[in-house]
Amino acid sequence: MRWLAIIAAAKVIWLIVFIALRSPSWTEHSSVGIALQPNESLGYYHPLESLIEEGHYQGMCHLPGLLPFYLPLRMVLPEPAALQAMIVLQVLFDLAATWALGILAARIFHSLRAMHITYALACISTFTAVRNNYLLSDSLCISLVVLSFFSFSNYLLQSKSKHLWFTAIGLCIAVLLRPAMLVLLAGIALLLALSNGFNRLTVRSCVILMVPTMIAISSWTLRNQLTYGRTVVLLAPLGECQPQITPDFAAIRDWILASGGDYQPWAVGGEAHWFFDSPKTLPMPFEEDDFTPSCDTAMLEGLKRDYHLLHSDTILSNEAAALEQSIIHRATQCKLSYIETHPVRYYVLNKLKFARMILFPSRIDDLPFPAYSEMNMAQKIIKIGSWLALPLLSALCLLATLVWIVQRKWNYLLWMCLPLGLVAVHSWIGFVEQRYLAASYPFFIALTAGFLSRLPIMERLFSGRLLERLP
Repeated sequence: MRWLAIIAAAKVIWLIVFIALRSPSWTEHSSVGIALQPNESLGYYHPLESLIEEGHYQGMCHLPGLLPFYLPLRMVLPEPAALQAMIVLQVLFDLAATWALGILAARIFHSLRAMHITYALACISTFTAVRNNYLLSDSLCISLVVLSFFSFSNYLLQSKSKHLWFTAIGLCIAVLLRPAMLVLLAGIALLLALSNGFNRLTVRSCVILMVPTMIAISSWTLRNQLTYGRTVVLLAPLGECQPQITPDFAAIRDWILASGGDYQPWAVGGEAHWFFDSPKTLPMPFEEDDFTPSCDTAMLEGLKRDYHLLHSDTILSNEAAALEQSIIHRATQCKLSYIETHPVRYYVLNKLKFARMILFPSRIDDLPFPAYSEMNMAQKIIKIGSWLALPLLSALCLLATLVWIVQRKWNYLLWMCLPLGLVAVHSWIGFVEQRYLAASYPFFIALTAGFLSRLPIMERLFSGRLLERLP
């Protein structure tokens, strides 16, 4: 109960800190009170409001994963109050997930010390705590993933089917919140098979794990077919869901991803920023070895110039159509030429580069603070601390992985494969936004805590002892 009180206090304190210290520029995007509502949150909550007000869920750009949480609140509260209640709900789920994460660490490492270190790290971390302030899907998704794996650990200990069903339903909702969580279903099935062996019980258990998600995705696909006359299994194409991703934008972005560049236009200094948002005087971020016989400095400068001309509304529609096709053709040629000229970089080295960008970022996003030059001292301390914590945690996780490989700690490595698997998937497709790391982050905390708990110095800092009976 002591740790539960400490965790609750930490979550509430972080919630208040990010409200009190948020940038004044957030005012125009915020709902009333404690919720931060960036533009993307409209895509999550407007379809829910259309369901409540008009009786049908609009669009195919976001799965209705928030529905089980928002609908009960909305049935008894007006919209502004329901949005505030969602923030409270996110904090409560985060509290429960953090408590469960510590117990999961204790079970994996058979160590109370691992649980204590997990709680300590989770309480001071901002990387997931800040997501409680946002009206997005991230916070609840992270909490549900942790709670699902906690329920899975209950199943491994007690072999009761109800815990497996809880796991399956939790992961199903997590997939509806963020479809990338499908990877975890495969990961947990592998853990199950390696724990129980490949037998009839394992097959039955894997079927239970998959059933809720299969029903949900099938129902969603059928709904899209009946409503829109289209077969959309998960989400509609990006260009449809995000109007700024025009065909020419997408073609240039595909070239950037192929060459191992940062696809985020808001990431100052990155390749996409240079193409889409930067002034003409900004130095080109591409290096000589990024070029090919078909794609050099002149080609890229021309692509950038023509892209901005196309979107300047200064040319006629027929000229714009021809220019768009020219941009798409040249960007595609750059991509294909790069793959042909640099296959090892494209298939291997650039994937490792993306993994490095995810695990060791040069900046910290999502803190609702102003530019660093405009921050007060408290904001700077939080920003610097957050920036230092993420690469340190990533380095410790990689070190732990290497040590466990040498020590042949296969059980620990299997658990580490789950968060690293998410990183690998996003590295493969080049999506390096930090929110994509968030679902892995709690497991990195727990596994790092387990690794640290085995160090001699921790034996002197913590009074925990080896568990005689797992919690």
